[in-house]
Amino acid sequence: MSEQLTDDPVEPTGDVGERPKRTTWQAMLWAQRVSWLGAMACALVLELSGLIGEGPGWWESTFVDGLSYVADSLVIWLILVVLIGLTNRVILSLGIVVAFTVVIAIANRVKLGLRSEPIYPSDVDFLGQPKFLTTMVAPQMLLVAGLGVAAMVLAAWFLGRKYEPRLVPVWPAHLTPRRQLGAVVFRAAVITLALMLLGDATKFNDPGNPWRGLYEVGDRKWRYWNQRANYAANGFVGGFLYNMPTVAMETPQGYDEATMDALTTRYERAAAKVNRNRDGSLEDVNVVLVLSESFSDPTALEGFELAQDPIPQTRELMEAGSAGTMMAQLLGGGTANMEFEMLTGQSIGLFAPQLSSPYQMLVPEYDQYPSAVGWFEAQGHTPVAVHPYITTFYKRDQVYEVFGFDDFVHDTSMTEQDRIDDNEFISDASAFDEVRRQINDSSAPLLVNLVTMQNHIPVDGNYQDPIGVTGVEEAEADRIGNYARGLAHTDDALADFLAKLKQSDEKTVVVFYGDHLPGIYGSEVLDQNPDLGMYTTPFFLWSSEGTPRKKLPQVSPTQFLPMLYEMADAPVPPYFVMLDRLRAKIPALEQGRFLDPTGRQITVDDLDRQGAKVLADAQLVQYDFSIGERWSVDRMWPGSLR
Repeated sequence: MSEQLTDDPVEPTGDVGERPKRTTWQAMLWAQRVSWLGAMACALVLELSGLIGEGPGWWESTFVDGLSYVADSLVIWLILVVLIGLTNRVILSLGIVVAFTVVIAIANRVKLGLRSEPIYPSDVDFLGQPKFLTTMVAPQMLLVAGLGVAAMVLAAWFLGRKYEPRLVPVWPAHLTPRRQLGAVVFRAAVITLALMLLGDATKFNDPGNPWRGLYEVGDRKWRYWNQRANYAANGFVGGFLYNMPTVAMETPQGYDEATMDALTTRYERAAAKVNRNRDGSLEDVNVVLVLSESFSDPTALEGFELAQDPIPQTRELMEAGSAGTMMAQLLGGGTANMEFEMLTGQSIGLFAPQLSSPYQMLVPEYDQYPSAVGWFEAQGHTPVAVHPYITTFYKRDQVYEVFGFDDFVHDTSMTEQDRIDDNEFISDASAFDEVRRQINDSSAPLLVNLVTMQNHIPVDGNYQDPIGVTGVEEAEADRIGNYARGLAHTDDALADFLAKLKQSDEKTVVVFYGDHLPGIYGSEVLDQNPDLGMYTTPFFLWSSEGTPRKKLPQVSPTQFLPMLYEMADAPVPPYFVMLDRLRAKIPALEQGRFLDPTGRQITVDDLDRQGAKVLADAQLVQYDFSIGERWSVDRMWPGSLR
């Protein structure tokens, strides 16, 4: 960049000492070399943040096959060009980019370690939630990171002042007014061009996007079902751009009002047929939905041994009642996504893969959204949300309002806020007591949606008596042992909760499920539990009036409410009939994974004609309910929109 395209020497100015005289062209070439090498170094740091610990195949995919590394470097270089144009300093601009690159790389490593997933564009929301950040990373580390960024930027400013020639002085004394104007125009043009190219990068998922085409050289594959592998194979910046916000769902083939009318009529007739044979009811029954944070069965995993079973009472209850396993979307994360599926019946796997969090990227855009909240309220229930944590986490304060919850009880409004030992999260016992309190204080039946926090990571050092663990290194054993002790506390609290509900005069049904396994396991344990080993959690249905014994298939949370209605022998809306039919063919559906009723992984091509038809129906209804015209909502799921 330059204010003049001549070989006039750039004179030193100011009081920063004697600088070497360089022609404008020499200064431009120097800036280009330095900024490009800096961009490549930053891209390398970001790649390493995801590739360390991965197999050699990923390294080859990033640096040898295709243009991922070059494209990543180019994006970062354009950011540098903009900064250089704005600051008129190469070294200072490079220092700023390097500082933030290091912070992003460290954050990526931390998130991969905790949740086995990389940083997404939507994670920027967490910057406004310091309480959550300090639970994931020690406050001292955040302070050190902040000081490190400041130190690197100050060092770059000092070095630039001392050694860097002023490449493009704004008003140099030796230039004529015409050349001064030309310099400003040239800088503005360069900045504008770079911003336009970066703007195209933010539209990465638009058809024909040139940036995406650059990343797809060599027939590259986007691994949307495994974002860790997606970033490793296609570069950090490529993976990040792939997850930029885009349309939530492509319009299904044949979607129009007439199609939705015909579809709705079919399922209305099917629902009428089902309901003729059902004489149960949930109208005067409390419905409690319990998402138990990180609840899983560690005894089902290979690679280590526990000194005791942490969940014996839950296991006994499941063996004697209606229970099964759930297929989690992610390892170490995805809580809000599983809650979304539970409350809406809509599958994350049918949305665009870039929609990593409907709570953050979809639901808050609407005033109303179809959910169980409106449906149960229309049936006479009062909806209450209980979450013993900050209200803004995953934008729940906004999402719950859109869904229609009348009350949101959270960390500071709960009657009890007990912690166990050194665990900083509110205990499950306090959360369950809050649910009972809400039930006892209400004259109307409740819909209670509880999302617990006790077993959220980090788990290190939470308890004074971690369960013994053998077969892994000491640090990992300590994490697993503390996590297992937390499960034991949940097991006791849950048993007490259900016993008290059983003794109550109130009739209550409960759906209990774990959202995912925690990201606490080392590579050896992960390697010994392939396929669905790290994506399987327990769930059960329970009734205070007595629970039938039934082994249920591995499902997604979208199926919990239809199964609950089946257990209660209660009439269902047409929407639940459609979900029931989907369960008969694809009971578990998450991004990149379909399971048949036997638990076997299948693809769309494995479906028979009926399976393909009900999947197409589900896609049409989900599109219509979410971002479509909502022609079918009032008939398929009456009352679900408040």
